[in-house]
Amino acid sequence: MKAEYINPFLEATLQLFRQTFGIEPVPGKAFLMERSNTHRWDVSGVMVLTGPVIGVVVIRLTRYLTEKLLEKTGILCKDEEEREDVINGMIGELVNVIAGNASGKLTDYNIKVSVPFVVQGENHSVMWPERAPIVGIPFSTNYGPFLVNVSFIEPKKK
Repeated sequence: MKAEYINPFLEATLQLFRQTFGIEPVPGKAFLMERSNTHRWDVSGVMVLTGPVIGVVVIRLTRYLTEKLLEKTGILCKDEEEREDVINGMIGELVNVIAGNASGKLTDYNIKVSVPFVVQGENHSVMWPERAPIVGIPFSTNYGPFLVNVSFIEPKKK
């Protein structure tokens, strides 16, 4: 996996947390993840990559962190149902911003980033590309951790 494909997503994520929420995420050490159906994350924002690389970039958050991000926006909700809708929309929009900012830096590589989508729930699953490693880049904040996962392959040229 080439850093020039991954770094635009990491930079866009850091920029979004800083500018939108005033939060300074601290990166941890990247690691290779096991393929597993169990994990600690409650919400995942998924971006699919196509072009010379095929794969996914996933921003994974705890419920607690999403609650704190919502608090930072100042948006008030009248009930739990509305709160759930607002959190889902907020995470969708955050991942949309990350995808848009990263896409601008990937145009020279002809990599396209899909419209992102959000997956929620305990032990929800993400479809990782077969045969591709899954790299985890952990971040810590004052409101808990989040993780950026990257998994893609570069198809062989004919």
